[in-house]
Amino acid sequence: MRRDTRRRLVPWIALIGLVFAGEARAADLEAGRAKAKMCAACHGLDGLSKVADAPNLAGNGQLYLARQLEAFRSGERKHPQMTVIAAGLSDDDIAAVTAWYSAIKVKVQVPQ
Repeated sequence: MRRDTRRRLVPWIALIGLVFAGEARAADLEAGRAKAKMCAACHGLDGLSKVADAPNLAGNGQLYLARQLEAFRSGERKHPQMTVIAAGLSDDDIAAVTAWYSAIKVKVQVPQ
């Protein structure tokens, strides 16, 4: 393939990659939203805590959230409910639910 042909194809190939990545990301988020339904009673489907001793999850980094779930799953971190819940999560489940909660945008409003 000629150099000028390759140069013209590169942007199109990159664009196709972005389209497929966007579709995969949307699927991941939908899977995460579905998996997060089991978290909603305490953390809310919107990631905003519904009970006093549960933290807000919305907007936290995916890596941070995944490390916390992995710590609960391994027993390194303990909490009566979270230890039991995390024990049943696969790596894919953790990736999906943390993708969902980390994708939620948090808007802070300062009282006037």
